[in-house]
This record gives sequence, C-alpha cells and structure tokens, in this order.
Amino acid sequence: MATKNITKYSPGFNITDVQKKYNLKKIIKLSSNENPFISSKVENYINKIKHKINLYPNSKPIDLQSLIAKETGYRLSQKNIILGNGSNEILEFIARLSLDRSSEVIIPKHSFLVYEIISKLQDAKVVVSKPDLKISSPNYLGIDLISIREKITPKTKLIFLANPANPTGTFIKLSDIDAFIRSIPPSINIVVDEAYYEYLDTKIDKSAASLVKKYKNLFVTRSFSKIYGLASMRIGYGISSVKNIEKLKLYKQPFNTNLFAQEAAAIAIRDHKFVIESKRNNNIVSEMVTKAFHDLSIRYLGTFCNFITFEAGSRSSELFKYLLKNGVVVRPLANYKLEKYLRVTLGTKREMNIFLKTLKSFYNNVK
Repeated sequence: MATKNITKYSPGFNITDVQKKYNLKKIIKLSSNENPFISSKVENYINKIKHKINLYPNSKPIDLQSLIAKETGYRLSQKNIILGNGSNEILEFIARLSLDRSSEVIIPKHSFLVYEIISKLQDAKVVVSKPDLKISSPNYLGIDLISIREKITPKTKLIFLANPANPTGTFIKLSDIDAFIRSIPPSINIVVDEAYYEYLDTKIDKSAASLVKKYKNLFVTRSFSKIYGLASMRIGYGISSVKNIEKLKLYKQPFNTNLFAQEAAAIAIRDHKFVIESKRNNNIVSEMVTKAFHDLSIRYLGTFCNFITFEAGSRSSELFKYLLKNGVVVRPLANYKLEKYLRVTLGTKREMNIFLKTLKSFYNNVK
C-alpha cells in the first residue's frame, strides 16, 4: 500500500512547546476547538478517590449506548449506536467497511483532513468536490452538494459530509441532505459528521440521525470532545442501521473506549445544564468576535461551531506568528487549502478579549 501521498494530520500547537520557544508564562490555546469549560459533575467523578483502574472497561457498554440513543431521540435503540475512541475511530471503521483500491471516495474541498487520511490508507482514489464559491452565500467555501453529485461515478463507494463543517464552520439544511441522499445510488455510503451539531440552535434543524431509519446507506458520527468537554477522554459514537452497526463492530477492538471515557460520557450527556451554559457562552463570544471582525473589516466564514475561520489574506502567516509570540495560539489552515485564513476557537470571554486586543494591536501597529 502506497502511503507517501498522505498528508500528515498536524494537531494544534502544544502549550508547553510554545511557552519554551517564546519564553512565555501564560498561553491561550485557541487552536483545537476545545470547550474551555469542564462539567463539574464530570470533575467530581474523576476526582473520586477510588476507581477500578486494574480492571478492563466494559467491552459492550449497552447502558451507555442506550442512554445515547435516548438522548439522541428519533426512536433509536442501543443497537443503532457504536462507541469509538473519538468519532475519528468510527470514521475509520466506515472507511474500512466501504473502501478498497478499486473504489473512489468523494470529499468536499476544505474538509477535515482525517477523511482523506483514512481513505488513502484504504488505497482508495480520493475525489475532491468543489466548494460553494458564491461570495454572497452564507455557505461560502462550504459544501456544494451539486458538485458532489457531478463527481459520482460507478466506482464511488463513500461520500463524507461534515455538518456543521470544520474548518469552514458552515452549515447545510437537513432537507438538502435528505434530497441529496435520495438522489444518489443506495450503494454509496454517506457519512454525515456531526461533531459540532450540539452548537446549532435546535430551532434551526434536526440531526441527520433522524434519517437513519430512512436510508440504509447513512452513517452519522458524533463526538464528546466538543460541547461535552471530554476531548482528552477520546470518546465518540456512530449512529446507523442495526445491520450497519453490526458490520462496523467487526473492526472494533474489544476495549476501544476506556473506563473514564465511558463513565464521563454517561455523566456529560445527562448534564443538560452544562451543555446549555457552554452553548450560551459560545453564542456570547461568537457575537463579540464577529462584531470586532466587522469593525476591523475582517471577512469570516460560517459561525455554526465553536470556532470562527477568518480571512487574513497575504498576512496570514505573519499574523499567526504575531499572535503566537504574544501567547495566543490559533490555527493556520494551509493544510486545508485555505492559506489566507486562520481559525480561532471560541474560548472564554477573557480569552477572546485577549485575542481581540492582540489582533487589533497587529492591524494598528504592524506595518
């Protein structure tokens, strides 16, 4: 298997490395789309004196799967759920199930890099669809379903759709996804990656999980790393038909999710107050940042996630380094073919005030 053309996934800068390189005491990390808050209920569990760490975790956490199905709704059962070491592992299961060297996968341009990596590891041909290029569109640089449909061939076996999308932060309506799936051959598997779904206003749209019983070729993935604040735990899940879930289980290691991840996920998904507060903070700082961008005449993309991708033009690299030297870590997007853009995670009010102060300093003082 040829892997030399695989682009390595590079996570956000490590705080300790930045501190050492620039001799800084305090760093604000706004590069990995982490929730700046932690559920007190999860913290209380972790801080318990005793945990059975000498024993293997539950290999078949049916209770957690049932809880997830109940919280998700749409008359799902635990048999529609599979847990993974982050939703990344579920994405990998789906790629292994769907792809081989004789198949093609369609990935929208500017998509999460993991889609390409796991597809190439299956030796599949990666076909990149065009983004929405209408400058006036709220979905600018987001997914263009018409372009995807035009790329379909008899060899197409898998299509990735992130909704809301990373790194563009854009969103497409569920009715459009429904019509799209209905229009393509049922032999093509569809992944709707909803890692950021919980940041949407529930009045805007339903989850693609509502379509799982309608389409046997649909897989929906979710994460506990974002609004639930469990990024270090590495736990996520997939939703699909019972038959599809049974197929995915063939690729699952017996103990792929650990004790703390399972217990913390069960606590977090029931901590509705924490989710509401996290969402509220996200909305407040999102408005704060977008207002500042308007004042500075900075163009930005969709705002449906816990980050905002903004245009810095030819000075993108210069601005990134300036922020870094001043203790603010954001994400450059050259790997996503968005060389003129940077992505900033929406943190606390204090963190965003520091980010905006440093940003304004750059544009006011750096010539």
